[in-house]
Amino acid sequence: MTDFIEKELAGLAAAGLTRTLREFVPAGSALRGEFRGHRVVNFSSNSYLGLDNHPVLKKAAQDALEKWPVGASASRLITGTGPWARELEEKTATWKKREAALYFGSGYGTNTGIIAALADRDTDIFLDKLDHASIVDGAILSRAKLHRYRHNDPRDLERLLARSTAARKLVVTDTLFSMDGDIAPLEDIVGLCERYGTLLIVDEAHASGVYGATGGGLMEERGLSGKAFLEMGTFSKGLGAAGAYVAGDRATIEYLVNRARSFIFTTATPPMVCAACAAAIDVVRSEEGAQLRERLQHHIAALRAVVPAAATPIVPIVLGDIPATMARYETLLENGLLGLPVRPPTVPEGTSRLRLSLSAGHTDGEIAALIKALSAIN
Repeated sequence: MTDFIEKELAGLAAAGLTRTLREFVPAGSALRGEFRGHRVVNFSSNSYLGLDNHPVLKKAAQDALEKWPVGASASRLITGTGPWARELEEKTATWKKREAALYFGSGYGTNTGIIAALADRDTDIFLDKLDHASIVDGAILSRAKLHRYRHNDPRDLERLLARSTAARKLVVTDTLFSMDGDIAPLEDIVGLCERYGTLLIVDEAHASGVYGATGGGLMEERGLSGKAFLEMGTFSKGLGAAGAYVAGDRATIEYLVNRARSFIFTTATPPMVCAACAAAIDVVRSEEGAQLRERLQHHIAALRAVVPAAATPIVPIVLGDIPATMARYETLLENGLLGLPVRPPTVPEGTSRLRLSLSAGHTDGEIAALIKALSAIN
């Protein structure tokens, strides 16, 4: 085994694909800090609204820490369910305009848990080829028959749906794709699912808090609230906290409590985290949340001066070549800007990139510095 591991690590190093845990020390917010000896502005964070250091979230967590235990002590089906979890789920369901919601400790655990619980060998699952790894892994765990359609191609999805004879069919898609920063053709997908009698699960992980009148995500933004069988999203990105949710009808949520293994067999999330998540919902639904979304769109529009395709907070600079990608990453770092490189297998071969993320928490001056640096290296 040691020989195997050393050979694998050597292969990764030779291909320029070694991943390492680099220390980043935040200066209050995750948007600024110290990295490899540099004071940097972080353009790799998913804190799209800058809520990770928001005083309302921090006070909610502190108050819960004073009132409740540090940990939940067990899974929620043993002794881990407390009023903090119920409050969060009720608030999530109201926010998402659904009958019920269920909180999970992570987005990965949510997708693997709900997909594996809802599908089996008699199910056909249809996934966008660029769906998140957690969606793919959930489909694999379910043992369903897996079909991959071309990225954001409703015609290819319809071709596959039309051929399916499965009694149960399930389409799962990201709404905002995490590495390409583009948006799924949600209206077309909803229409196809209705036409072919197919259940739809949407992953709003990168859109939650960022889009919609109340920050509900792209389904809300497009007037499609309630059109998906289930809506999943995270509290760890736009909402600045941790964990994830799934929202839908009451019976399905009750079923997931009984069948989603990643929910059943894990210790519950600490009360202070649930309290911060609940506070985050209040912020994104408020006038302040609307102002933050507007400010984020202002930053996106400004970046179009050097990246014309910039349309969402996720802005990929696709360079293809790994050495070229690493060189531009180092140049940005020398300018005090952190834009981490993304290489295969996270993205397809030949599409290595800098994945930049904009936040309402960035200042106009920081956005201007990024634009200047990108103009110099492109």
